[in-house]
Amino acid sequence: MAGMLLRVPKAGTQAYKHEDLQLYWETSVQPLFGLQDLVQQRLVRLGDAHVVSLLNAALDLHEAETGRRDDFKGSKVAHAEYGMLVEDMRKQHADDVVIEFKPKWLAQSPNAPATAQRCRNCAREASRRAIIHHTTHHTHTHAHKPKPKSKPILCPLDFLACQDSPAALDRVVNHVVSHLSLPASSHQHTRLVSWLQTNELLSRLRDAQTANDAHGPLKASAHDPRFQLAMTLRDCTCFVRIPAQADRPVEAKFADLDKKNWEAKLGYWQATETQLIVEGYYHGEEKPRQRTNCRLEGRAMDDGGGRRLRT
Repeated sequence: MAGMLLRVPKAGTQAYKHEDLQLYWETSVQPLFGLQDLVQQRLVRLGDAHVVSLLNAALDLHEAETGRRDDFKGSKVAHAEYGMLVEDMRKQHADDVVIEFKPKWLAQSPNAPATAQRCRNCAREASRRAIIHHTTHHTHTHAHKPKPKSKPILCPLDFLACQDSPAALDRVVNHVVSHLSLPASSHQHTRLVSWLQTNELLSRLRDAQTANDAHGPLKASAHDPRFQLAMTLRDCTCFVRIPAQADRPVEAKFADLDKKNWEAKLGYWQATETQLIVEGYYHGEEKPRQRTNCRLEGRAMDDGGGRRLRT
């Protein structure tokens, strides 16, 4: 069907059935947003086992001829009654620009220390970078060369600050443009800047995250549907499609809003939060200190009068 992609269940996983995912999307996620704010999806019958066999044969051929992403190599389509038709957010014309990013935690974790100098997402990034640092520097064989340093990720709080802070806007735009061929003189660049300054979509996502999680992972119950929804909202993807034609509107939509196996994940979420607190990542106390682009960290380094608070 034009404008839609077929999503099929992967064999050998414990994921929810597509009919369960669709019901959750319709009853828990969709009411939070307008239809224009979400990548649309609907169930479709896959038919009999012959259809699934044809799909698997097509995957085998594709893998043999052009290869597949590493985490999909060798995977098969499960024998299931339903798949999904999902709205295609790729380019509609060759010169369209499509930006894809994960907004992540758009507000601080309720469990973070009151004096935290990093947001939850940047504290988590610092912990990942620290692990890489220690792994690299404790490997002494020639077979394992140190990996080149990667740039810190963009702070999620900067997305919301674009409407009030020219510095935050510059950071977001520069980050996006560095991954795209998007000249500053183009109308698409101008429209991206305008969308970042005026959109209400990301603030609605933040409000939905905070409204459904007042206590954070450490005080959450695996059976609390509101906390479960908050964690789903923290793992979604945002697509922004900027058409080549100036008379076509910019489209911004959320996707990847699947129901999660919260009982299986709660222990991981709680362990991660405990690590960030106990090991000092919220305060930047890890040794050596990892550089991040956190908006909170930038404020903590300067009290407004240029005086350095801590390093």
